[in-house]
Amino acid sequence: MNCSDARFTLAADPRSGDPVLLEHVGRCSACAAYASDMHELDRRLHDALAVSVPDVKLPSGPYPASAASPAPGGGPARIDKARRFAVAASVAGVAVLVGLLWAGFPRQSLASAVVAHMAHEPGAWSSTALLPETQVDEVMAQSRVRLAGNLPAVTYANSCWFRGRHVPHLVVQTSAGPVTVLVLPNEPIEQSTRFDEGGYRGALVPAPRGSIAVLAQDEVDIEQVARRVMAAIIFVDG
Repeated sequence: MNCSDARFTLAADPRSGDPVLLEHVGRCSACAAYASDMHELDRRLHDALAVSVPDVKLPSGPYPASAASPAPGGGPARIDKARRFAVAASVAGVAVLVGLLWAGFPRQSLASAVVAHMAHEPGAWSSTALLPETQVDEVMAQSRVRLAGNLPAVTYANSCWFRGRHVPHLVVQTSAGPVTVLVLPNEPIEQSTRFDEGGYRGALVPAPRGSIAVLAQDEVDIEQVARRVMAAIIFVDG
C-alpha cells in the first residue's frame, strides 16, 4: 500500500483495521500524522452528530381508520405533524452543531496552511528518482486535474488531504533545487501572492479553477515553476 491509497482509506474510514493499512501507517511517519488528524476529525464529527431527538408528547391512540383525514383536535394527522416536527428539529440541531464545530476552528491563511502541510511530507524533498508521467497523471486525476503536456523532472507525486479535500502534491526538480507544488482546485485567489514563512519561499498563483502553491527552500524562480506547471495541466469540469 502506498501513501495515496492509505490516505484514501483513512478518509473513507478513519477507524479501519485493515492490517495492510496499519502496517503502512506504522512505518510511515507522514501517514501516521495524517491518520491522527483524521481520527481527531472523526471524533469531533461524531460528538457533533450525537444529538438526541427532542421528546414530543403525542396524543394517545388508537384512532379509527375513519380518522385518517385531518380533523380538528388531533388524530393521525396530528401525530404525523408532530413526528415531522421532531425530525425537522433533530436535523436543525445537527446542522447548528456541525456549523459550530467548523466555526470553532478558524482556518489558517492559505499560505500558512500550505507551509504547515509540509510537516506531513518530510520525505518528499529528498526523493530523486524521476516518476513516469502515467503515475503523476494518476495522482492528478484523483482531484479532477489532468496532465495536458509534459511535466518533466517530477520526483514525488501524492494525493494529500488539505483543508478538507485531496489535492495533488508534487515535487519538481529544477537546476536550483527541488520545488514543491500543491494544485488547489478549490482554493480560489484573486491575484498572485508571495510569502516567506517557516523557512520556505513561496507563491500562490491563480489558476483557471482554484490556485497553485509553489514552495522552495533555495533561490528558485518559483513564478517560472508555477507557469510551467500551469501550462502542463488541465482542470477537468464537474
